[in-house]
Amino acid sequence: MRVSILTYGCKLNQYETELMTERLENIGFVVMTEEVESDVFILNSCVVTNEATRKIRQEIRKLKRKYPESKIIVAGCYSQLSADEILKEGVDLVVGNGEKRKIDEYIGRTGVYVDKAYWKDGNGIEEETIYAAISDRTRAFVKVEDGCNNVCTYCAIRLARGVKVRSKPVEFVVTEVRRLIKRNYKEIVITGLNLGKYGLERGYNLLDLLEELVKIEGDFRIRLSSINPEDITDKLIDFIINEIKICNHLHIPLQSASDRILEKMNRNYRQRNYIEIVNKLRKKDPIFSITTDIMVGFPGETEKDFYETLKVVEDLRFSKVHAFRYSPKKGTLASTFTDQIPGNIKKERLIKLEQLSKKMAKEYRKNLVGAKLKVLVEGAKNGIYRGYDEYYVLHEIPKGSFGNFEDVIVFSVTEEGVVSKSVRKQVSNR
Repeated sequence: MRVSILTYGCKLNQYETELMTERLENIGFVVMTEEVESDVFILNSCVVTNEATRKIRQEIRKLKRKYPESKIIVAGCYSQLSADEILKEGVDLVVGNGEKRKIDEYIGRTGVYVDKAYWKDGNGIEEETIYAAISDRTRAFVKVEDGCNNVCTYCAIRLARGVKVRSKPVEFVVTEVRRLIKRNYKEIVITGLNLGKYGLERGYNLLDLLEELVKIEGDFRIRLSSINPEDITDKLIDFIINEIKICNHLHIPLQSASDRILEKMNRNYRQRNYIEIVNKLRKKDPIFSITTDIMVGFPGETEKDFYETLKVVEDLRFSKVHAFRYSPKKGTLASTFTDQIPGNIKKERLIKLEQLSKKMAKEYRKNLVGAKLKVLVEGAKNGIYRGYDEYYVLHEIPKGSFGNFEDVIVFSVTEEGVVSKSVRKQVSNR
């Protein structure tokens, strides 16, 4: 029997898709992570914006038309918060986040199985360990933390994944990463819902974990996923900069550069704190790569607030900005605010932000010209090899070996990334 798993949203979902893949393959299913004709479709859902949930409903309808005999299952955050809404679309099975880790026990059922408080009972995250089934042959995600104890007024994810921080023990993570390195994975992405709070409930922290991971032998690198500004300490900065196995790239959500809006969002930092962190990183490495999330149209956001954000984007030259429109989510405090921004204004602001972000990202990449970097080759097309460097910049190179690192020198900048030349030692004919 063939199963197709379609993944939406964050890196946690990507990891959990691999977890479901492994469990299903272990009982004899053929699992694909793309849309192909299948007996069962599993949609690993996201709820971060209304646009995300709209796309999932749209996908359900499309699958029902194209594959009327196939079973459709929706799992994840959207299921966790709005199972009844999904069921109205005519799907066969709805399961939440807790049920994903035992998808093999639910795949034959119909109906709704969502434990709303799955995160309260024990840890659970210790059961979420991948042993073999990774679809990406060069990069692997490792989930080390789930849950968020922040109280951002706009966020529904914490309602879906729990308000209690749960961390995978250090020794569990080290063992999982060792297995991946032995299977020749070259990049390990450490991920969590609130990664900076890793170990909070266990008496240790993210730095403690990284200090153990870099001791693992092998030719690999570690990339950290999203981490909030308030969790980036001077010790963590120094460790990242000085440790060759850790990529000089961080995804640090900004959301807004207006202190007034950050306060309404209940974010735990202000504009000056964010800028100080970037300046510290760039002082130690002038091309340190910062990617970020920015929300436009939060309730009460004025033109002045918005232009504060644009100025910071221009000044900091992010290597990439994930820009999106605020959408009110049921159960969040911000959804009750009376000063909601009209849709047309949010759309206009989004266009302006995306245009500026693209321009400044290109300016950032210009600073890479002439730099010697290490690219992980991930594919090739028409004789051109492609892959990402330690700064998470996409390279096009003329030579490469799939799944291996290639030393390159950046030659020029493109709209997507850069063009580079391979640096290989020449063997003398003498």
